[in-house]
Amino acid sequence: MSGTEKAMQGVADTLREFWAHRPVRPRAGRKAGGVATGIALRFQIDPVIVRIAFVALALSGGVGVPLYLAGWLLLPEEGDEVSPLESLINKGHSSMSQAQTVLLGFLMFPALAFTVGNGGFQVAVTLAAAVACVYLLQKNRGHLQPATTLDDSTPVTPPVPGAPAWDPLGAAPFAWDLPEPTPKPQPPAPRPPRGPRIGLMTLGVATLVVAGSAIAGAWAPWFTVPHVIGLVLAVLAAGLLVGSFTGGGRGLIWLMIPLSVVGFGMTAIDFDGSPSNLSSYNEKPKSVSDVRDRYETSVGSVQLDLRDLPDSGSVKTAIEVELGEVRVHVPKNADVTYKCEASSIGELDCLGKRAEGSSVDVSGKDLGENGEGGLKIELDVQASVGEVKVLRD
Repeated sequence: MSGTEKAMQGVADTLREFWAHRPVRPRAGRKAGGVATGIALRFQIDPVIVRIAFVALALSGGVGVPLYLAGWLLLPEEGDEVSPLESLINKGHSSMSQAQTVLLGFLMFPALAFTVGNGGFQVAVTLAAAVACVYLLQKNRGHLQPATTLDDSTPVTPPVPGAPAWDPLGAAPFAWDLPEPTPKPQPPAPRPPRGPRIGLMTLGVATLVVAGSAIAGAWAPWFTVPHVIGLVLAVLAAGLLVGSFTGGGRGLIWLMIPLSVVGFGMTAIDFDGSPSNLSSYNEKPKSVSDVRDRYETSVGSVQLDLRDLPDSGSVKTAIEVELGEVRVHVPKNADVTYKCEASSIGELDCLGKRAEGSSVDVSGKDLGENGEGGLKIELDVQASVGEVKVLRD
């Protein structure tokens, strides 16, 4: 067996061990299904770190949502024999009802559709990173016993009234007249060792990354503001991961959250400062020459009414919206060739052809009420997220 095959076999064995000793979702201290809390208790790390990781995965192409739902279905709840999905196929008892399990299963379909619809390199890398994190946790902390919470229901035996401090349960009442033993002087408690300053070290590295990116940006156009924010988030995430093992670094969360929101907004919306990227159009051209070759906006709407155009001639236009609504009205007798597309998620209604969901498109040719002849219109309408309508009214 080659070295690569041995390494792959070791990874597979570690992942099988993770499944055999998978986390249990607790009933107390959880926020939703208890997936993040169960992982944190299993590997003795801060639950906040795991929750932040799921949020970060959700922002990375939506991967975190189906992963969390999968954990909800595949990890057993505290006190149950098996997971909800295993209970559904009669492998044991689970406290979750079959109706709830089926509902969670149905929720997986739109979550997976949205994630797969994003597609591309980002989703693949995010999934690989999630598997790598599971592997590292099991490899380095799989031997630890799961942390438990204090059960307040454990009965405590009360002391016997009148008993001395050295015999609170009254086991030797014949010796109660003996004097109290002199307490042995206790040495001062040793000062706990100072842990590594993960937070300060991470902030220092992040500052160096920003400074280095500012210098490199003079020669390399890649170092844009969104890319630099991504580098800083990667450094902060690494600091949080190290801090979850060594203790510390929780303060980085309050810097990571706003940076994640800003970075997500800057990458989701292609805004370069020009007015056309954050605007709306509402036009009703009277002649063929008044129709633009292209209508484009990042966030906004495009309302284009072509019903006042003459009965002859040819019009060709393209409309592209990142986030918003497109509505085009065409004359009753025009010959319309159209293609409508929602690349991420949206709803299409183009001359009677409808589609909705993730990565959908419709196309065709409609000759109007009088058949072929007259004004010819060619439409290419694209929206990333939103609603597209081409109407003949």
